[in-house]
Amino acid sequence: MARDLLARRFGGTPDLGDVELLGGSGNATVVRARLSSSAFLPHRSVVVKHMPVTGHAIDDSAFMSEVVAYQFTTSLPEEVRPGPVLLAYDMDQRIVVLTDIGDADTLVERLRAADDAERIKIVRLLGEQLGLMHAGTAGREQDYEALLARMLHKHPDYRANQAKRDDALQRSILMGLDLLRDAGLEPPAEFTELATHATEIQQSGRSRAFTPFDLSPDNIVVGDKIYFLDYEWAGFRNVGFDVACVIAGFPQFLFSRPISNEEADVFVGAWAREIAETWPRYADEHKLHRLLVSSLIGWALSSVTMLYADSLEGILALARGEDILATENRESILRSPDEGHFSEDELLVRQDLFETFEALGRFAAQCETDECLPVSVFAQNVAARLLPPSTY
Repeated sequence: MARDLLARRFGGTPDLGDVELLGGSGNATVVRARLSSSAFLPHRSVVVKHMPVTGHAIDDSAFMSEVVAYQFTTSLPEEVRPGPVLLAYDMDQRIVVLTDIGDADTLVERLRAADDAERIKIVRLLGEQLGLMHAGTAGREQDYEALLARMLHKHPDYRANQAKRDDALQRSILMGLDLLRDAGLEPPAEFTELATHATEIQQSGRSRAFTPFDLSPDNIVVGDKIYFLDYEWAGFRNVGFDVACVIAGFPQFLFSRPISNEEADVFVGAWAREIAETWPRYADEHKLHRLLVSSLIGWALSSVTMLYADSLEGILALARGEDILATENRESILRSPDEGHFSEDELLVRQDLFETFEALGRFAAQCETDECLPVSVFAQNVAARLLPPSTY
């Protein structure tokens, strides 16, 4: 199929061989294939990604988001482009063919192997590259929307599910507040206010640019530069969420050694220097910290909701008032250690949430404002609830 796509797109009869399985996130399969020498295609190898239908309509619409995102990023100048170039795609077969960025370590591999000094260099480079992408795509939302509108015109069945995906993301933040309250963790007014702010700025506001959004260190590649892969959640959103995702140690990814305060400061500083001309207001440390604390709260709460609901469909079911879990399990993620045995899956979920809330507590404590300090204390209290039982 990839051979036929390339032939229709570029002409000739390209021959693909030496197929190498690269893995893939979720249900996706990603392979590298060598290309025979051709006057039509200058590339020596390509990467082919296949995303099979899962049967969950909202999740399946992620493929269209990825195609549109690659169409958009392919149009960007090379110094701004965050990932590989889109060569061909087929919506019906759910295949994309991309340029090959070559062999390189993922961010998680590099961070795990690096010493303290090398980790600082890596997170600084990550901040610079993320800032370059944000600053280089700010103001180009109309271009992205035009590509999205064209795709939805060709494939109108995706329209409703695309809207539901965005709706579920926004709802997940405030729903996380309710789940905390159900577990007996009442947030202070300052935390609730910033959670509402996070909901409002996620899909609106002035600080918008192209963002992969669901950054994961196994989908960030460190080579001659840093490349961001996997655009299933990509789009134009508030840039604070990308930055907060890194500070939080990448929610829904367990790290043996989360991002430290020093590393977070270096990362944020590198990012802030790249976006200074685009959004000069973030030279104001208070405004920058408020953006990032709000975004960290957004990640923490949406993670609670997603891990509770298990899917976007589950989030929308909760929004409709449906009880997706049995009543006796409603507090299964956040319950106190004296409320029963934890399964291995529950311990993994709680460890992930612990890392996110603990990072929020540390970062908010650095703000030293009347607004941030109660947030820090509450986040630390939630993290304490989530500690493994052996540490109590």
